[in-house]
Amino acid sequence: MSLIGVFGAHFYAEKIDTAAYAIMSNHYHAVLRVDKERAEQWSMDDVISRWYRLYHGNLLVDSYLKGDDLSSAHLSAVVEVINVWRRRLYDISWFMKCLNEHIDREANKEDKCTGKFYSLPSMALTLRAS
Repeated sequence: MSLIGVFGAHFYAEKIDTAAYAIMSNHYHAVLRVDKERAEQWSMDDVISRWYRLYHGNLLVDSYLKGDDLSSAHLSAVVEVINVWRRRLYDISWFMKCLNEHIDREANKEDKCTGKFYSLPSMALTLRAS
């Protein structure tokens, strides 16, 4: 099973590729590649669709999706929110935060406890396409 499969968010595979990973008893290593250029080409609706697969929505963005008549200030706020989501969708740090949170929750459920499963800081290696 791939690291992406463990995370359960197949859409991350569209812009964050897992080149290699190793899982030890108390930590893991991952070599990842980001396809930032591809993510920057997504339309606003593409970003919203990908974000909503993992997270709850935003009332203003929901109004935009419904086709409500938004003021220029509200539309500007929607664009700003979507730009933040776009950056997070190709950000390795955000990906690792979400992955670690998922691992923590699953391990805590299994062990009937709370807290971080991996307590040591991890490092991500970004491979840049040549």
